[in-house]
Amino acid sequence: MKLTDLNDDYIEQLTKEHYQLPAEQQIPDFERVLHALKYWYEQEPNSNPYRKLADLMIRPEARAWATSNLLEDASIDVKPEDKPIKRKDQYAKLEKLALDNLYHEFTTQQLVDESGLGAQTVTNWAKTEGFFRSIGRGKWEARNPKDDRKGT
Repeated sequence: MKLTDLNDDYIEQLTKEHYQLPAEQQIPDFERVLHALKYWYEQEPNSNPYRKLADLMIRPEARAWATSNLLEDASIDVKPEDKPIKRKDQYAKLEKLALDNLYHEFTTQQLVDESGLGAQTVTNWAKTEGFFRSIGRGKWEARNPKDDRKGT
């Protein structure tokens, strides 16, 4: 079976003959996966088919069947997609930078480069969180806010 064979009649035939799951509600997922792959093959062959199937919320059983039976021989160059960077992780980088380099001076641009956040976001965060203290326009000193609260 090949991706080029996917047409509406063939999909209907496959659904009846080859794919049998105990729960009848999963058969529509099988049809959906075949139609999704047909659309992907015709319209978006350079995109990630696994991502397309996941975006359509097709059950894992149907995706696994399609992967092993239809996509195993397809010449697809798919890289695993990187997880998006979370904002809390970006702030954690700044906190770690401050705690690892107490009393060192940083520019706003250095903090932006380190965290990946925008300059205004870094400035607002630094003013409120206490890990950096402003020592001049665009210059920050790394601090430990716990020590500053204790008065040491």
